[in-house]
Amino acid sequence: MPQTKSCRKTSRVLGRAAAFSLAVASLLPLPVQAERRLRADFYEETPFGSLAWIRNSTTRAAAESNLFVVDLTTTPCIALPAEGIHWFMINHSDRNLDGRPGYFAVRILYEYESDDHLPLNQVGIHLQRNGNWFDASGTEIADGFEKYPDQITLSGASFTSLHDPSGQDAARRLERFRKSVGDWHLKPTRDGESSWQDRYLYGPALRAYFKRSAFAISARLMRFTATARTWSTKPVVFWLDPRGAEGATILINAPRHPDTPSRRVYTVKFGGGCL
Repeated sequence: MPQTKSCRKTSRVLGRAAAFSLAVASLLPLPVQAERRLRADFYEETPFGSLAWIRNSTTRAAAESNLFVVDLTTTPCIALPAEGIHWFMINHSDRNLDGRPGYFAVRILYEYESDDHLPLNQVGIHLQRNGNWFDASGTEIADGFEKYPDQITLSGASFTSLHDPSGQDAARRLERFRKSVGDWHLKPTRDGESSWQDRYLYGPALRAYFKRSAFAISARLMRFTATARTWSTKPVVFWLDPRGAEGATILINAPRHPDTPSRRVYTVKFGGGCL
């Protein structure tokens, strides 16, 4: 199947960083309090929504098939190399919800020392959504969605403002957002509500973590099907690319999940240690 322009761009970015990432990651000590364990144990023994770093994985295929992960459940800060792509896995195992679909709202807020350190291709917003969501009519959209900052005219401030649920004219805000980026917000289930209904996660809940004026946002919509097993044919993995950032905040929510503690926040430091 031919790749889209965005997919080809992603492949080039990930490919360039793969060799360096593997070399550095293999030498990096585990984050403080982190534990390397079997993926099956990570699924079984950590709470739903927990995060793991997939060490020595430089591609999606490698990340999805790696049998070992570094459990970050109790790790307040993660120190990682400043170069190369890093892959992470989210635990979507829940015995009580086996077979039920949902989605994770993942937001990565990269922080830079100043505007001068912001890479030109990183300024602004990066958006991604995995496949098998549903449009307003209930039609399944098999393909994923990805757009880079040079394809998006919105600033970070405009992005969060449009996602503020306290504002009036929600329909007009959504239409403006669609005209700017396309149909990023869809429904995780055929008869369910659009992720737009949870837009506060990309508005006030994200803006609260703006600590510096120099930042870039990567926002992900990641559909999953909960499993009661200790393995998954469709593990929930995502990548992170430092690209000159000093650090990042990773926010993970499962807005349709009944368990409030599934909301998690992780701090990442690139090229330096955690305090």
